[in-house]
Amino acid sequence: MFPQPHGFVPHNGGLSGNAMAATGLEVRPVTAANYEAELDAIGSLLPQFPVIVFDTEYPGTVHRPPPGRRESDLTPPERYALIKANVDEVPILQLGITLCDADGNLPVFSSSSGGAAGAYYERSWVFTFSDFDARRGDAHAPESVTFLRSRGVDFAAARTHGVSSAAFAARFAATVLAPARITAALDPAARPLTWAAYGGAYDYAYMVKMLSGGQPLPGTWHEFMARARELLGSDGMFDAKYMAEHSGHADDLFGAGGGGGGLRRVAAQLGESPLVPEPPFLAGPKCRAACRVYTAMRRHFRELYLGLPLPLHFVCHDHGACFDGLIDGFH
Repeated sequence: MFPQPHGFVPHNGGLSGNAMAATGLEVRPVTAANYEAELDAIGSLLPQFPVIVFDTEYPGTVHRPPPGRRESDLTPPERYALIKANVDEVPILQLGITLCDADGNLPVFSSSSGGAAGAYYERSWVFTFSDFDARRGDAHAPESVTFLRSRGVDFAAARTHGVSSAAFAARFAATVLAPARITAALDPAARPLTWAAYGGAYDYAYMVKMLSGGQPLPGTWHEFMARARELLGSDGMFDAKYMAEHSGHADDLFGAGGGGGGLRRVAAQLGESPLVPEPPFLAGPKCRAACRVYTAMRRHFRELYLGLPLPLHFVCHDHGACFDGLIDGFH
């Protein structure tokens, strides 16, 4: 077990826990220079914060649905084939990670980046990868690269200072996934590792690609889900967007007819306060917002179960686990 990371404030329990002490979010940048230390820190926190909420950024998609069809019109096998074609070809740029516990508490740290004395911050991590290089012809959508550059992504710095996805995956498997598997095997009462994303088809696909050593994704989405559970070391994989869509409040969260249903809007509808100053809405802040939505949805279904009759398919042992494996984009 790794020692607790520097500046970590021990969790004090309760529904809000240390969130009461936090005054903002610190997005911890991770490159080749510090990825080992930061993955060690994440591994040390998992026993207390066993929910990994993540988000990816990549330079667009190069494959589209057939002419005259929208992605939402495709069957699940067709949608998976489209996602696979893009993820197999297009390298990843960023990975955001936010940890939380079953009540949505995030790890809190004393400021390490010049914040006010005595200030405490929740922390998310954003890993920058070195894989993508448009100069050598790596697949990408030019308009996506332009947009990401306008949001502050420095592609030259990523090539020079980012961590390779292969190095990340090897260390992640050794310091995050392996200890979690060992703990689960030795202690049946240990809290199982849980994964969550928002609109997570591409997020899960990129994680599986990295942990598979960059190999092409499995041929079918059923094979993909089995592979994801094997690699991620968990039967708990959730999509906060899918949960929100089936919460009974989709019109309130996404807007009438499902329009305007981006992550930022849904998080705001659920009471998430905007960050001040607001950083570019990339992988770090996005995974923190996704964490808030996921936690709110789990609480919503728990309260429904405790207070109201539910359709039979919503009745499950932890009042939300019925959504395990239901990933937006695969169903």
